[in-house]
Amino acid sequence: MPQLITREITILSSSKAVLNMSITSTAGAIQRAQSTLDIMRATLSREAALCTMLATVLPANAFTSHYSSLLSSTSSSRRKSKLYSTVDTETTHLNNGAVSPSSQLVDQFLSQYGTSLDEGRQWANEFGFAEGEGAFYAIFRAIRRIDSKIGVGSEGTKLLGLSGTPFYVPASQLAEAEIASGEETNKLSDFCFHFSNLATALDDDFLDATVGSTDNRKGWQVSAVSQPTGSSFNDARMTLAQVKTALNSGTVIFNNIGAHIPRLAGPTLASTDALSLPGALNMYVTTRGMRTSAPPHTDRQDVLVVQMEGAKRWRIFSPPTDGDVKPNADPFARGKGTDSLPLHILLEGTEGRLGSELLMDVITREGDVLFIPAGFPHTTDTVEETDDADYDASIHLTFNIDTHVWGLDFLSVRNVALRWLGLKDVLTPSSLSTSNPEMNRYVGKVNQLPKNIRSSLMDALPLDFLDLSPNDNPNTVDPIVNQLGKIFTSVNELTGDTATISRDSLVEVLKRIHSYGSSILEIHRDMYLTAVEEGRLREAEAAMTSHIKDSRSTSVKLTPDQIRRLSLFRVRPFFQKIDAAKKELDDWCLSGGTSVPSISDNSDENTLLDPNWQFSSPVQVGDECEAVLGGAFFAARVSRVVGDKYDVQFFDGDRADGLERDQIKLLKPPSPENVEIDTTGLTKKEIKRLMKKMEKKHRK
Repeated sequence: MPQLITREITILSSSKAVLNMSITSTAGAIQRAQSTLDIMRATLSREAALCTMLATVLPANAFTSHYSSLLSSTSSSRRKSKLYSTVDTETTHLNNGAVSPSSQLVDQFLSQYGTSLDEGRQWANEFGFAEGEGAFYAIFRAIRRIDSKIGVGSEGTKLLGLSGTPFYVPASQLAEAEIASGEETNKLSDFCFHFSNLATALDDDFLDATVGSTDNRKGWQVSAVSQPTGSSFNDARMTLAQVKTALNSGTVIFNNIGAHIPRLAGPTLASTDALSLPGALNMYVTTRGMRTSAPPHTDRQDVLVVQMEGAKRWRIFSPPTDGDVKPNADPFARGKGTDSLPLHILLEGTEGRLGSELLMDVITREGDVLFIPAGFPHTTDTVEETDDADYDASIHLTFNIDTHVWGLDFLSVRNVALRWLGLKDVLTPSSLSTSNPEMNRYVGKVNQLPKNIRSSLMDALPLDFLDLSPNDNPNTVDPIVNQLGKIFTSVNELTGDTATISRDSLVEVLKRIHSYGSSILEIHRDMYLTAVEEGRLREAEAAMTSHIKDSRSTSVKLTPDQIRRLSLFRVRPFFQKIDAAKKELDDWCLSGGTSVPSISDNSDENTLLDPNWQFSSPVQVGDECEAVLGGAFFAARVSRVVGDKYDVQFFDGDRADGLERDQIKLLKPPSPENVEIDTTGLTKKEIKRLMKKMEKKHRK
């Protein structure tokens, strides 16, 4: 063993020497050093263990200094070291720190951001915001305008989805755009949310969070940060101490935090209003020195990241091309749960097993913006180039553009149309019922289609879809109808299917989806506005009660009314409305064709069930359900049952462990043979007759 260790140290020392030689080489030797580095990187990607050891010995910027010189990155006055990128210099634009495979897209974003700032200021004034919320509005207005210019079915550079384009813009360039627009009171830098703000929020509210795993060879899994320590209300609340403890294990994740923390409700409302799309905000907190703060994974949402405090390194890859090998892997949930996207395999490049290419390698710092399209693998760490950074935790906000979550994409519209007409969807996994609205449409045969058809199916509807008026003027959805027609034709040619849908039927379906999406949008707006008003009410109450605070205490005891207004209770009714809107769309689908009746039918079989069967029936591994995440129910599947505790995997690949029975809502009633029947008062003959009747129904 000592000999082996000595040998490995020798190898590492040699590798480090070669790297240092390449870093200090003259311009004439760079090409030879590049070849050496390429060979070494290929070897290291095959030997994952050696790569990990190498990373523990070399300085964090050993690889990147070389690339900085190649890309001529400029230093920023607020940075102690150069921003870097390891993207292909022939396809990547690097100008004053901005990074993207498309220089044109970055220029468009900055131009549209500057143009939208005045509109953002007017929006902020309307709602009484004065801390940079209008700048968030301008950011998302810029994204929406870029998307609208691209158009439906365009073959050019796209922003969203599997054919999208990531980009990074430092705070300095955003500030330049603000100055050029003449905007002095509506700046992104005016808004902040630091660890001290999180500490206050934990004291003021009842928050929930999870902590993520850190193994970059396995799928990202999460577990609860805290468990109730007693039966009282305060015993159930998550504390700052528990969050700090969890930070030692991984990144602490606050899902849908814009609905829970009033200070974050304003920016979340800004994104929702600017896009005219139901959006959500997550917050991620990571301690310094975390070599893997999030293992490689993909998301169902197109996301825009804004760094609030500290720094974080991001590596972003092109979508994997192994769909024909793993058709049942959701492209929007790769690297989550049981699926894995090992970093060393991603780094194999386009000729490797996953066929992914490293597109960007950047560090975000306070005020920087990063956009990642849905389905693009990315991984993060907080290993700093300098040891004297003046912060303890990295905090970033992730704004979710939730088109796929709410079924506002071409694949979902196609499926709704087929369900409404009672037609079979050949792309639906055979193990899933076409009458189940919670099925995962992004797995199965759809991933075996040619890349261009698959991407077109999974493209989001235009971001201005909910601002159209198909009920008043059906022609407004003509581009979408035309694209759907092309998609149906392509799928039929490739699969041999014969399903056809008339233009009038497609327009009718789009009208219904428009109505559904508009309802979801208004529910989200009301939820965020309620959080904003709650924050202002708390400020007023604090001012009125400041004189009666106990000098030995830092807070006033919550009144029953204040407890009722805590986010845990405040948010729940809105998600109940969302569930009702989803059910209304599902009922409409079933009413239009010959699909299987819903479980609410008053059949004799269902009348034998407990009226509260969704929360009382036995739960088994594999059961489809909705489970609590962030105070609301989301589609999931039961993955493990241990006594009276349940583990679930959510629709986007996230996990939750140790849930109680009342935190799980079954979507299907148990089969007749599993239904427990109360036979109290029945004779043996009556029981026998009842059992025969049930067996007969089951055979049918």
